[in-house]
Amino acid sequence: MPKETFSHTAVTRATRTEVWKALDKPETWEGIGGVDKVIAPVIDKDGRLRGFSFETAVAGKIYLGKATPKAREESRLMAWNIENSEVRGVTTVQLSDDGPGTRVQVTLEVESVGMFASMFFPVIANAIGSGLPESVDAFAAGFD
Repeated sequence: MPKETFSHTAVTRATRTEVWKALDKPETWEGIGGVDKVIAPVIDKDGRLRGFSFETAVAGKIYLGKATPKAREESRLMAWNIENSEVRGVTTVQLSDDGPGTRVQVTLEVESVGMFASMFFPVIANAIGSGLPESVDAFAAGFD
């Protein structure tokens, strides 16, 4: 099956703690990693985001998907397994110090699901990847 990886890095003046707290808010994921709308977020008793369903619009069609935890290293890394009827993959956000601020790197790894999806994968992958730099930059700028 076809695969693509997209990555973008931005820097914010916010501390790593501030950025990490934002990653546990469902609305943060709307626009990052090909997620247009978060539905039914799962938040544990400590306020940590543990999964969510989502909508993604590609070429005028809305796809429903699910995000489940892949990895979580407090204040450093949050990764989600993502899947809908057309693609599956991993969305990873890595945080590191950048002077008094924080470097935010978002990586999307996506692959098609099934033969039918493979035919349209270039369009789907392009839609997902083309918006990544803008969304990551907007996320980082939102703290400034």
